[in-house]
Amino acid sequence: MERKVMMSALLIILLSIIVVISYYKVNYKSLDEAIRDSNVPIDETFLITEDKGHTIIFYGVDDILSVGLVEKNHFGYRWVSGVGSELFNVEDLKVTRTVSNLQPRGKNSNEEYITLTFGVINDDSIEEIWVKYKDVDFTEATILETSKGRIWYCFSETPVNYDPDVKIIYSNRTTKTDWH
Repeated sequence: MERKVMMSALLIILLSIIVVISYYKVNYKSLDEAIRDSNVPIDETFLITEDKGHTIIFYGVDDILSVGLVEKNHFGYRWVSGVGSELFNVEDLKVTRTVSNLQPRGKNSNEEYITLTFGVINDDSIEEIWVKYKDVDFTEATILETSKGRIWYCFSETPVNYDPDVKIIYSNRTTKTDWH
């Protein structure tokens, strides 16, 4: 009986070591290493920011704007997921947009999603973008100059499965309230 308990304990310890080693191998010591070894093609990183304790990366591949989610835990960093579909320099679109609900690993609740709307600004006269999600007042989007053009983004506290409302303010102070 004592031998069975001892063998069971050793088996549990051995399996635990194997799980930890396997888990550690998919985590990287630095954020740069996690990005580089993610097998996601990245030409340029535009911005690294935080939301709900997770690292969000805005990056470019050719002329496409993408966003990725990287998690940090006590073993290191791990690339979780990403989405990208917004093209730079599309003349017939003044502002592009993508709504994304990035799901952190092991999180099943919708409230734990990293939700954001982001896109590219192709019209130099646009100065501000304000986004309104359900049951929330308008929030000013962050606009960022990049080497490929201007991008914008705005986080939401709750998941989004629709086009949020928008106010676009131009340099002459005119305001448009639709995506165009």
